[in-house]
Amino acid sequence: MHRLTSDPTAARSWRRARYGFAHHLGEALVGTAGGQSQLRGPVIYGVWLRWGLLYIGQTSKAERRLRDLAVGESHHLANTFPPEIWHKVVVLAWPELPQARSLAGTIDLRTAGLALEFALQDQLCPIVNSERRRPDGGWREVVRQGSRSRGALAMHKVTDLVQQVRGLWDATPSEPSNGANVPEACRVVFPEQLLLERYPLT
Repeated sequence: MHRLTSDPTAARSWRRARYGFAHHLGEALVGTAGGQSQLRGPVIYGVWLRWGLLYIGQTSKAERRLRDLAVGESHHLANTFPPEIWHKVVVLAWPELPQARSLAGTIDLRTAGLALEFALQDQLCPIVNSERRRPDGGWREVVRQGSRSRGALAMHKVTDLVQQVRGLWDATPSEPSNGANVPEACRVVFPEQLLLERYPLT
């Protein structure tokens, strides 16, 4: 880091390169790259490091939230785990799934998204979602049992949807491949691969 920011010119280049990559990653997550339709509206997403699942989140505005995911101005993840080391990001436009369409009239989209997020975090326990910072500089475990949050109270309504989402996530490729078969309604991006394509090792 000292080498990459060793003088004003290097520091400016470092900042521009980092934002350029973050913007490129945001475009890959929600934009029209590769002939895909732009993602809008509710999604559930997961971020993996090489060893496994790191974070689960949801948003009702994919077009805004996922563009900021790697930038980190309103999203905390990139401030702790920089997107340059993310291995895989899976984004799922869950309202397109059959199990979600069957929920119409029983639960609103916002509540369903929160319930889906809560259930997946509860089942899979990604480390970023499982701890919270304390004011004294330490950490505390997130206790979901007995939660009265909106997502927790509605979790029982989305049981089948949760299983469908988990099945689709499990079916996504674990490594970049030109012939990878990505499940419908999913978008899978490999940030490390994008980084190498943008800044090849010499």
